[in-house]
Amino acid sequence: MTRDQFHDVSISSAAEFEAVLAEAVEKAIKADVDVRGAWEFRTRGSTHDWEVEIVELAKDFDDEDE
Repeated sequence: MTRDQFHDVSISSAAEFEAVLAEAVEKAIKADVDVRGAWEFRTRGSTHDWEVEIVELAKDFDDEDE
């Protein structure tokens, strides 16, 4: 995996960030990676370190018929 996989991806809004995050999670799930839980990572070249928590939500199947 290369370090700068998103060099050609523009993320300038919360919606764009959510779309990229959703794609990464979906690709990981399809590859049988258990994405649930807390993910701690340190950024390079930045003063920020982060923890991201992924929690699987229950589907509300009643809303799908509408």
